[in-house]
Amino acid sequence: MGHVTPTDSGKFRANWREPDGKQRAKTFKTRKEANAYLAEVESSKNAGRYVNPHAGRTLFAVVAERWLASRNDQPTTIARDASIMANHVLAKWAGWPVGRIEHLDVQDWVTELGGRLAPATVAECHRLMRAVLGAAVRHLLIGSNPSSGSCARSSKSAATPPTSRSRRPRSAGGRSRSRPGWCRSFGSTWRPTRPTQMG
Repeated sequence: MGHVTPTDSGKFRANWREPDGKQRAKTFKTRKEANAYLAEVESSKNAGRYVNPHAGRTLFAVVAERWLASRNDQPTTIARDASIMANHVLAKWAGWPVGRIEHLDVQDWVTELGGRLAPATVAECHRLMRAVLGAAVRHLLIGSNPSSGSCARSSKSAATPPTSRSRRPRSAGGRSRSRPGWCRSFGSTWRPTRPTQMG
């Protein structure tokens, strides 16, 4: 179990040991925050989901390079993916620490790509992004994959006027289709867009 100690500056340091026995510490403004963090650490250790809080500093480009080098695919497939990675994925994410990438960051990116690239290319960009971040999860650099569930409308579909409810295409069972093709390519569940309020 970890423990909390006060610092000379009036803050509180949470101390714990990682699964491999290494001592770690993190400072908080209040004892309550430090204890809450220790509780999360212990819970993640017990569940086998512990992630070193400093591991997320690893740059996306470093993880991407290792992931590409570990591939065992056809040379043509590797060359194609490397080209897409360099031109579209690394162009955006190379200098980002993987621990700083959030779901909304990925969502904004795929939406921006959808406005200027073909839907198939956007899908490939997202596939590579998700694969690299998936590798980061497996290597315990981050706790979860922020690219999971991202979805972007392509420029072509965005320009198509929405159909009325009475003329919406229906499946064989008579139920309205709820996942447009541009969203299925990302493997996520589509829901109608609703206005959001910030603040």
